Amino acid sequence: MTLWNRYQNDILSGITVAVVALPLALAFGIASGAGALAGLYATIFAGFVTSLFGGSEVQVSGPTGTMTVVLVAIIAKYGIEGMLLAGALAGLMQIVLGMLRLGRFVKFLPQSVISGFTNGVAIIIFMSQIETALQTPSVTLVTAAAILFAMFFAKKIPASLFGLAVGIAANQLFFHSPHLVGEIPATLPKLVLPLGQLQNIRGLVMPAITICFLGTIESLLSAEVADTMTGQTHNANRELIGQGLGNLTSALVGGIPISGVMARTAVNVNSGGRTRLAGMVHSVVLLIVVFLFGRWAAHIPLASLAAILMVTAVRTVDWPGLKLVPQAGWSYGIPLFTTMVLTVFFDLTIAVAGGLAVAILFLMIELARLPHITQHPQGLPEHPKVAVVSLEGPVFFLSTEKLMKQVQSLAQGREILVLDCTNVPATDDTAILLLKKMAKRYQEEDRIVYVAGVKGDSLQKLADLKVTEALGDHYVCPHLDLALNRAYQDAS
Repeated sequence: MTLWNRYQNDILSGITVAVVALPLALAFGIASGAGALAGLYATIFAGFVTSLFGGSEVQVSGPTGTMTVVLVAIIAKYGIEGMLLAGALAGLMQIVLGMLRLGRFVKFLPQSVISGFTNGVAIIIFMSQIETALQTPSVTLVTAAAILFAMFFAKKIPASLFGLAVGIAANQLFFHSPHLVGEIPATLPKLVLPLGQLQNIRGLVMPAITICFLGTIESLLSAEVADTMTGQTHNANRELIGQGLGNLTSALVGGIPISGVMARTAVNVNSGGRTRLAGMVHSVVLLIVVFLFGRWAAHIPLASLAAILMVTAVRTVDWPGLKLVPQAGWSYGIPLFTTMVLTVFFDLTIAVAGGLAVAILFLMIELARLPHITQHPQGLPEHPKVAVVSLEGPVFFLSTEKLMKQVQSLAQGREILVLDCTNVPATDDTAILLLKKMAKRYQEEDRIVYVAGVKGDSLQKLADLKVTEALGDHYVCPHLDLALNRAYQDAS
């Protein structure tokens, strides 16, 4: 098998992804305030590094709309150099997270919060482009119409690129807008060391954490989707290190921060890409395009890029997540809308923290609910001295005190209590310690407590917290039948 036959699909897929990525790289670079070249350099050089060193074979990285929203605020306050330093710090943070093997933990965010900040970012991107779109509304409308036509009637054509081409042609022939991207120099970037912003490093730590957080979440979610599509399994820790190296590289060449991009990764997979070569080819092809056609950027209307971003924003909205709200209820909807509103009116760090706090509050309310309690389940022989109480559902600290009072009330006047925990999937330390306290009280009253059906981690906690010792091994039974036999013998 020749090398071409072996890697043909990856090479062709890389070319396809480059065609899709080109207009978005230009658009996100300009939207961030850093310029078209910053978006291209990030896509080319950081994209190459992340494909080479990342933990997913098919992940394609580059600038994203989510990141653009953060960068606008950083550049407004600290300038482009400040943005480069924040990107470099974020890259270092990602490398440390990967080396500490924390890749699998940073993905544990509620889906409602992820959906909320995704929708909030989409709103911000759309709103931020209105002014540019209105500079030459005719070009904006023509470009958007061309994108929608390609999306619905010519799906094999990259929609953004088709819209860009139609927008350029329409502007050249009919509208002649003076608001253009400008020529892109066909040169390699010079290394940039943003040392002039070191005095602002304290102020840039929080923006860097935001960049790190968003880049990490986006990259790992995209890698998860790619795994589902290909059957491969990515290495989350290596992916974080690769993304960190990519962000360091981007900062050094004057590019904006990047992350794994779900849309480009999906295009790569659907086009046949199965190795990291595809992502590397995508970067090389874009570099060639810059060298050969960079001067043509002088003909690109900013209104066309605004239209591309506005359509991208609408497509970014998590429509399936919004449709879930009526079915999933308030515990899903309120964290989602809280995160979305905070994203639009404050910033992403506050939004995610606020949404997470609301989601945790609903979780605590859910955990505070008493498990289902059944007194003497049907089918069991009855005895006047034995109370059998079955619990069903998790038992945590928020419900334990009320639960134990109810159990004691049901066992009132009986010498022996059999507490059936067969259908209790999980407990916490507080619940176990309260059980120990209740057992001691029963012993002081010359009464007996049997605990049945405890398993897994909860059984280990009984031993670790010396509840088994307090009750006695005889009174901790692996299943209900054994506990009942012993209880009825004691009662005879």
